[in-house]
Amino acid sequence: MKAFWMGLLALVPFFSGCSKEPGSGGRAELRGRVVEQRYSSNTGQPVGQPYVKAEQRVYIIYGDGSYHDDDVRTGPDGKFRFPWLRKGDYTVYTISECGNYNGCTFSVSAKGSIGSNKDVVEVGDLNIQNW
Repeated sequence: MKAFWMGLLALVPFFSGCSKEPGSGGRAELRGRVVEQRYSSNTGQPVGQPYVKAEQRVYIIYGDGSYHDDDVRTGPDGKFRFPWLRKGDYTVYTISECGNYNGCTFSVSAKGSIGSNKDVVEVGDLNIQNW
């Protein structure tokens, strides 16, 4: 019986030392929406009201990485979600045009932090431009 308890105690550091990094495999979720504002290529002024952007690709970076780990497309309502995430810090971003320059783009990003296994974190709107 003593050998059983000694073996069990030997496993405690093994299990207590496991810390999960940000990423997939959890039960939390990160959500947001992409909104687009059109601009006049002649005047540079906004044209009309902003509207939700369907089928826009949104990327996520786990932790402090420098390259995206996953991506999704927005639905008809402009909303996106990354389900099944673990606790940690995340960055989501999408690509926007940057004016009259052909092929010029920049990223629009937001950060979110998941603190518990069942969190649903709203990162808000990612506002992009269309020229």
